[in-house]
This record gives sequence, structure tokens and C-alpha cells, in this order.
Amino acid sequence: MNIAQTIYQHVKTMPMAKAVEVLHFIEFLETKQDSAINETETNDVMEFMQNLPLGERTDADINTQFQALRDEWNPSAPRQGRGEIMQLI
Repeated sequence: MNIAQTIYQHVKTMPMAKAVEVLHFIEFLETKQDSAINETETNDVMEFMQNLPLGERTDADINTQFQALRDEWNPSAPRQGRGEIMQLI
């Protein structure tokens, strides 16, 4: 038995109100935009993930880059000393 026949077997024993609800749901699914990810999007995500610089930067490098961004975003803020906990902006 295929999926259409299985659905039919279920629907034909339902009360009319529930069968109409099933029909409305099917119509909704037909009008709904396909949410499946296409192959191009999948390839783009995979390429992005493969190009991430994982394991190539040290904590000190990352902290330096964050501090440069903080300084750029808020140049009047005092710089925090080494060893202090830095708060992300």
C-alpha cells in the first residue's frame, strides 16, 4: 500500500469534520513554500564551515582581535589590563 492509499484508508473512516480538517491541512501543505534546503545552500554552508579558521588562532590572538573591535566600536572606553576579565560589548 502506498502513502496515498494509507492516507485514504485513515480518512474514509473519520468523521466528516476531521476529514475536512485533513483536506485543509493538505491544501496548506500544497501552498506552503518548500522549506527543504536546496543543494546550492548546502554546498555554501559546507564550504563556509570548511574555511573556518579552527585551531589556527591562539587565545591571545582572539583576545587581541576582540580588543581591536572594542576599541573601534567604543574608542573612548578605557582599555582593560591584562589578566582582567574582559566584557564583550
